Amino acid sequence: MAVELDTAIKFGAGRVRCEQGLLEQLGEEFKRFGNKMLIVAGPRSWDAVKDRLVPSMEAAGVSWQLEIWTGWCCYEGAEELAAKAHEAGCDEIVGVGGGKITDLAKAVGEVAHLGAINVPTSASTCAPFTCMSVMYTAEGGKLRSWRFDHEIDAVYMDLDVIAACPHRYNAAGVMDAMAKKIEMLNGKPEMHLEDTPIDVFTAFNMAAYVYDVLDKIALDAIEDNRAGKVTKNLSDMAFLNVITTGVIANTTKSFRQSELAHVIYDGVRTHFTHEAADAIHGEIVAVGLFCQLYFNGLKDKEEELREFMRKMDLPLTLGELGIEPTEENLNTIEEYIVNSRHYNSDDPADRQRLHEAVREMV
Repeated sequence: MAVELDTAIKFGAGRVRCEQGLLEQLGEEFKRFGNKMLIVAGPRSWDAVKDRLVPSMEAAGVSWQLEIWTGWCCYEGAEELAAKAHEAGCDEIVGVGGGKITDLAKAVGEVAHLGAINVPTSASTCAPFTCMSVMYTAEGGKLRSWRFDHEIDAVYMDLDVIAACPHRYNAAGVMDAMAKKIEMLNGKPEMHLEDTPIDVFTAFNMAAYVYDVLDKIALDAIEDNRAGKVTKNLSDMAFLNVITTGVIANTTKSFRQSELAHVIYDGVRTHFTHEAADAIHGEIVAVGLFCQLYFNGLKDKEEELREFMRKMDLPLTLGELGIEPTEENLNTIEEYIVNSRHYNSDDPADRQRLHEAVREMV
């Protein structure tokens, strides 16, 4: 089932719209890709869009089959839903929801050999836009990243829906987007063109731009989000969290834009699946950034980041994620990092630095 990585860069989606009043136009947008959709949605996400989306599809003459999904993005689910898409004669897969749902929609499309459209209901992750899916076990343990050899057909983000989303999700998306600059340094305080592949250097500079803009606007955007208001700050935040950060990930083929903080996320999902079940992707990544900053030699930046996160009501420690910070648990996370492709040093000094870095999350 897995697709071998090719050398082509897929930047994202063939058609992207990010604006207010978009759900009312999606029937005609969907019709560009077929006459019958298999819609995969989370229950709360479907409730957030159905009253506006259904009339739009009816008016455009687009039919659909709805599948409410409460599980993880897993191969079993992708195969089950792909079979339903074929049985129903669907032309396209539509994901309506957050990261797990939009990743699942792409995976279903891959199994079914159909295109995928994503309609994110939060700005919590770049998953709607990336040319890959993070695959889990049916129980929620991380398996692998499944990279595709083609782009997504379309991403449609209605800003009214994003503004109405609980601010926790969009705040987590801010940190997931800002993480890219910190993670891409991975073990050093700076990046230089002369010793960095040009695609990675380009992605890093885009990540630095995203970081700088979100550092200026995110707190105001989250306040607007709390009030349910669509403003320029909120619109800019949503675009950066999902679209621009997705381009960054796709530019590196989803290999160099994420390092220790995302490895920690993978380790948490794998070894502390139940303990951290209520934590969302960007929250876990955000706590992992304290480890990444220390490992990069940027410990002096930790308190500034901690205060920034505090203002958005984000968790700041492993304990707040639901993971007891015992030595056994910390060692489990450390070993998971050491055995990943993101750590390849035999230097005892690097290992000691990592050992100390992991403890910055306590």
